Amino acid sequence: MDQEIRVVVVGSQFSEKAAVINSIFGDEVELDRFFLKSVRREGDVNGRKITLINTTCWWKEYSTKDLPEVVKQELVCSVFLCPPGPHVFLLVVDLSLPFPQEHRISIEEHLGLFGDRIWSHVIVLFTRTVSLKDESIEQHIQNQGEDLQQIIQRCGHRYHIFDIDNKGNGVEELLVKIDGVVTVNNGKHFETDDEKLLEVKKKREEIQERAKARQTMVQEKTEQLTEKGDVFSLRSLRVVLVGWILAGKSVSRKHHLE
Repeated sequence: MDQEIRVVVVGSQFSEKAAVINSIFGDEVELDRFFLKSVRREGDVNGRKITLINTTCWWKEYSTKDLPEVVKQELVCSVFLCPPGPHVFLLVVDLSLPFPQEHRISIEEHLGLFGDRIWSHVIVLFTRTVSLKDESIEQHIQNQGEDLQQIIQRCGHRYHIFDIDNKGNGVEELLVKIDGVVTVNNGKHFETDDEKLLEVKKKREEIQERAKARQTMVQEKTEQLTEKGDVFSLRSLRVVLVGWILAGKSVSRKHHLE
């Protein structure tokens, strides 16, 4: 078995995913900040080199059509942060929250951005285990209804309960589950569909070109106004820039679901 493990952590709650990473590595990362970019962490756990990618989040009860294109691209491109590709995707599900139909559809659509191949690499990672009380995880899945059961089925009935409140607790068992996924996939890591990669790359380049053109335009306009000494217009331009910045922060807050 390869000593290196590459994992992409997905889900709608950034802080919950960060808490999972904390528990695996036994240290701290930021929990209360939303990142529009995926974050890479790596370290040694139980003698294994592990790379974990905390991805950008999504609205858990909304369709992908409501997700900004740049966030979709960032989600899909998270696989490039652990080349040549992740062995496993950990889908973090909070046991303390209900699991309605909208949540199932949202998960299927967002994971669908990676292509159908992803499902053979997914493990559902249940957190907030205290919510189970005297109920077993099997009883909980049954009581939640068909929507959660469908997600479990799509993942090949691979799931694991993980106590994020006790750092390091259950990590060895999780590594065994991950090794099992690697074995089932004949040691092969996940590979995104070529067509999807080309589509994402094209859209990303288009956005970057537009952003570059906008930046150049603003710089040129600022220089012209400065040379003319047009204070009023320069102030107006600054107001526009502040508006763009605030709009960007608004997107961050809108996607922060904690």
